Amino acid sequence: LGNRERQRRLLLSSEAEGDGKKNDDVAGGGGVVKPTIPIGSGCVAQVYKARLRSSHGLHPAGTSVAVKVQHPRILEKVCLDFYIMNKMASLLERIPYLNLDYLSMKDSVDQFRDIMLPQLDLRVEAHNLRRFRRDFEGETRIAFPEPLVGLTSREVLVERFVEGEPMLNFVSKEDEHHSKKDREELATIGLKTVMEMIFLHDFVHADLHPGNMIVDRNKSVRGQPLRVHMIDCGLTVELGERDHMNLVRVLGSLIKRDGYAAGKLMVDTAKKCQATELDVEMFCRGIEKICIDDEQNNFLESVGDYITDICYLACKHKVKLEAAFINAALACEIMEGLAASLYPDMKVQSVALPMVLKAEMMHGLKGKFKW
Repeated sequence: LGNRERQRRLLLSSEAEGDGKKNDDVAGGGGVVKPTIPIGSGCVAQVYKARLRSSHGLHPAGTSVAVKVQHPRILEKVCLDFYIMNKMASLLERIPYLNLDYLSMKDSVDQFRDIMLPQLDLRVEAHNLRRFRRDFEGETRIAFPEPLVGLTSREVLVERFVEGEPMLNFVSKEDEHHSKKDREELATIGLKTVMEMIFLHDFVHADLHPGNMIVDRNKSVRGQPLRVHMIDCGLTVELGERDHMNLVRVLGSLIKRDGYAAGKLMVDTAKKCQATELDVEMFCRGIEKICIDDEQNNFLESVGDYITDICYLACKHKVKLEAAFINAALACEIMEGLAASLYPDMKVQSVALPMVLKAEMMHGLKGKFKW
């Protein structure tokens, strides 16, 4: 209750968009003008632009902030959704001859549930923002909003408002304000950031799409280079040391085009495997063939095709894939698709390979590259 009172006293909304007027509904006579028109809305919460009524920490009165407010009864709605998804996944995995059990559908739903439910406590998102800001401290081309922890509660998150242009504008058009050079820079920044999250930090923004990226110029750096702000950081993935090491080994082998080793690692790290020795050998040979047939490309440049083929082989040879691998690969695919839209000729492996090497050194792993 004390936190909510601080929020009530310190927040003053900005002008409502649309009619150009402020809302005259004052809460409790305390001079707090309620924001009524959200600037964004998602499945969990709505976001309003506001100003601090009085100073808070190093932030003076009048500082622009984003206020994220949960939808009513969102917890029970999300729990019901996961109950239905869990039952559907379990049912599909039990259907004979489909072999869907080896795609880890139920495990993937459970893992998604485990990373989604904490998002319903907006204090967790504030913690995530602080973690990302620490991981990328000193970076001039990537940034995350600063949360105002003293004003944040389970249902309300307050953070510094980010001014800039949506990444979508750069994806959808190329003109004098969105040059080819700018698009190529943004593709490199985004891809490098995601590779660092996956391979070096083991803390991945799990809802990365152009709508959650804001672009501006970093005026505090000489030349005012482009900078990408990543917002909406409630959904994250963190594996832990053992699972992260396994993931680095599998993705590293695929990126280095060592398909047989990648297949063997998938089998060895699976928590449940009903495959016979022959199935395991055929699965590994199948992954090896995928890498050989796609010799001109790289895993990170054709993630979607790789995932489709790997899932087919897993079903065929009864190899159960780990949900962590699927989720990390999908994160790679989303960013690879965005990078391809901005910079079609980008060589992804030139960004990814140094990250793989660093991650292998971090875990004390060794490997040889196949060029």
